This record gives sequence, structure tokens and C-alpha cells, in this order.
Amino acid sequence: MNMVRLDKKKFGEFIRELSVEYSVYGPGKVGGKTEYIPLESDDGIDLTGHLTDMSPKSIFFPHSEVLFEYDQNGIRAPQKSQKPLAVWGMRNCDSRSLLMLDRVFGSAVQMPEEERFQDPYWKDRYDTSLIFGLACNEPLSTCFCNWFGGGPHNRNGMDVFVVDTGDIYLLEPLNAKGEAVIGKLSCFTDAGEEDTKLVSELASIAEAMMPAEPDLEGLGEKLVSIFDEPIWKDISAKCVNCGACTFNCPTCHCFDVQDECKGKKGKRIRIWDSCMFPIFTMEASGHNPRALSSERVRQRVMHKYSYYPEKYGEILCTGCGRCINVCPVNLDIKEVLKRILLYNGQEK
Repeated sequence: MNMVRLDKKKFGEFIRELSVEYSVYGPGKVGGKTEYIPLESDDGIDLTGHLTDMSPKSIFFPHSEVLFEYDQNGIRAPQKSQKPLAVWGMRNCDSRSLLMLDRVFGSAVQMPEEERFQDPYWKDRYDTSLIFGLACNEPLSTCFCNWFGGGPHNRNGMDVFVVDTGDIYLLEPLNAKGEAVIGKLSCFTDAGEEDTKLVSELASIAEAMMPAEPDLEGLGEKLVSIFDEPIWKDISAKCVNCGACTFNCPTCHCFDVQDECKGKKGKRIRIWDSCMFPIFTMEASGHNPRALSSERVRQRVMHKYSYYPEKYGEILCTGCGRCINVCPVNLDIKEVLKRILLYNGQEK
């Protein structure tokens, strides 16, 4: 199927039609910040096209999620939504992050037999979802998706690719799922050659705005070689271990499992956690193998740029820049990586 046009005046109609078969989410304002919110119309949606403050991972991997309830009569799974999810306006850094999270929750490598684990809570949401990606026509100064194989108009992880051209959205279905939904809805018209040309021009302009790409060859090996070097103490000196970087990151996925009980009934809950928190690795004995801030900062960097790539062949970072934007002490992961690549045992 070819590219189609959606007049922004018909956007509310588009959302209402989509809501018949899907639980629709899109970017909206919550307490002065932007995150992905449930939609039944275009009321409350943020159509500025800016990168949201919070990533959309919470749609598929909720901040707090009841895994099951129990009482003296047995265990009950929570009720599931009857509609699959549709997400509007997801940037490439976020759509790619879902592919990475799907390796963790959807097909995780288990030791020692290299078996694959599938998390049913994740799979129920992600496998049936519909992702409307949105091209970045004006990347932010903190964006660096091009460092890791992404780009402002990259289409990875999307079912439908969307480009904002002012008064018109251009939509390109990328697979059978995308083609099916575009074919069902009535608010589209066919796009022409001029539309295709405009998309190409916008992509070129956006790509020219991206920062220069460093040579990341051998980054994982370099990290392993400097594991015990004093550079980690210097890098982490101003970090306050607030965990904001991990909570805003679209690829961080650490969690804790807790039971909330009263009397003869209770709930088992999965809740986000962070490797930046001192209590994250605290053992029952009181011993903490990562008691120092430098050890926790090192773990975050090692996991994203060494451990995950070693297991899955891809860096666990999409270059969205949210960790840079949200850090209260201006710790810039781009500068950290450059510093690591240049490190030769002594700092200049």
C-alpha cells in the first residue's frame, strides 16, 4: 500500500475510528510534563511533535503492575483489556526501544541452557500492538540516535510511519498490520509524488541537524578493560543517584517484585526499580556489593554499552537524550562515552 494523507482537521475523527478496535494512547500534558495518555478523541493530545518528557515504555511495562491476586481460595490473574493497544506519535528512539525491551521480556536468553523466556504480561500487550511512529523533523540538541543506528526518519519498530508536513500528516504503512488498519479507516486520501519528495527533503534536513558520530568500535571491550580504573570515581563525582535517568529512559527495565498482603489476601506487584538506588543491591545480610555511587554509575554504563551488547548484539541505548534533559547535575552520557573512549589510564 502506498503513502496516504491525513488532514489534521480530521485527526479527531481518525482517533475516534481507531478507538473502536484499539485502546489508543498518544502524547499529552500531565502536570506540566508530556507523557503518553489514553485517548478516545483528540482532546488533550499534544500535537507539537516534540519528544515526550516520559518515554512510552510504561504503556507496555507499567510502573506498577499487579501480576496476580491471592487469597485462601487460590490465585487469580488480573483482568485484561479486550482491545489491543495503538500508540500514536512514537519517535524512532522509542519505537526502537520497544524492540530492545522485547528481547528482554519477549525472548530473553536464560542461562545456562540458552533457553528463551517470554513474559506473558509484556507479550499480551506488545505482540498485538499498533505503533504509529512520528518522524523527527527538528531533532533536539540532546538527541544522538544516529550514534546507535537510528535516525530522525528511521522506521525501525513501527507499523505505520508518519511525517508531519504542517497541515497534513503523511502515513506510510510498513507491514501487513499497518496496511490493514489504514485500509479500514475512512479519513485518508491518496498521497502523490510531491508528498514523497517532501518527505525526502524533510529527512535530509533533519539528518543534517544530528551531531557527529564518534567511532564506537570496541566500546564494549574498552569498558571491560577499565572496570577497575579510577575513571569511574571521577565520572560519578557529581551524580546524586536520584534514578531519574533510569525512570525516564525508554530502555531501562530493572524492577522489583513485592507482595502487599492484609489478612488472608494479597497482591503480587511488579514495580520499577533502578540500579542507581543504593538499596537495589542490598542483601539481607546487610552487605551491599555496590555500596558506592561510582559502582552504581559503572553498572548503568556497563549494562547498556557492554553487557547487553555482548548478549544481544546491540547497544541498549537509542540516543533519545532524556537522561541528559532530566539530570539535575547535568551529567551528559554523550560526554561520558567520549571520555571513556579517550581514556588511556590517565585523565588530561
